[in-house]
Amino acid sequence: MEIPVPKFQAKTETEMKNYGVIKTVLTKLYDTENDLIKKRKDAFEDLKSVKEDNPVLKKIYDKFSDEMLNLERAKEEQVLKIKTKLIPTTDARITDAKKTKQKIGNYKNISSKTKDDEEKLEKLKKSGQDVKGSQISLNISQNKSTMNDEATQIRKDIMQYEADRIQNNKKIMLLLINYEMAYHAKSIEELTKLFNHIKGKDLKESIKNSVLSVGVSQNVYDEDEDNDNEESEKNEDDEGGDDDDNKNVKASKLSKSRKSKNKSQKNDDDDEDEIEKDNE
Repeated sequence: MEIPVPKFQAKTETEMKNYGVIKTVLTKLYDTENDLIKKRKDAFEDLKSVKEDNPVLKKIYDKFSDEMLNLERAKEEQVLKIKTKLIPTTDARITDAKKTKQKIGNYKNISSKTKDDEEKLEKLKKSGQDVKGSQISLNISQNKSTMNDEATQIRKDIMQYEADRIQNNKKIMLLLINYEMAYHAKSIEELTKLFNHIKGKDLKESIKNSVLSVGVSQNVYDEDEDNDNEESEKNEDDEGGDDDDNKNVKASKLSKSRKSKNKSQKNDDDDEDEIEKDNE
């Protein structure tokens, strides 16, 4: 049973190169992410050393630093899976491809040797020698049987290799996506808590304490409150002034209306007097 050796051989060589590329990509991804995680962890550790005498603000710094460090550790756990799971997977696929390539090479050698024996056997027949039951004839028969077994096994290996290759490529991509999704889901959950924690801090009392801690009288803070109250009262006065203006406008309109009405009444009375005079 002959097999297309060149095609199978080219296939395994191509896949070895492909998995070599995938392994390089995953290795670079792991190294890059790992390096970035270390730098970010160092930065958030530095934030914890900030000198802050305001206890509320200090707690905010510490809480922020701790939560961000926890996220970096979570990311580190996910990234480590690239090194412990995905890169070994590509190594295993490269090893499988090498084994298949080796089997194809053995088949190719046996096939080549069998052809050489067949040519020798043909020459012996032409020379008139009896080759029936000869060693060379036995070798050819044995090699063909081995080739048949090798061809059957190689075909099975190639089919299994293709099925595994497709499944593993899919698995690698899905695991990468799952690692990223797991980290980002954790980030959204933890950062939302951190956001609400920091946003919910009432800094008013803390501001008073900070002002006092630098030796400034609390009156400074109280004066700001007084100014706010004065502005509020002023606004109320302005609103009251507007009400007075509105009242004056309304009174003026009412006065004009009354004058107009009186004038109209006077004109009517004059007209009646003239009519009476004419009648007389």
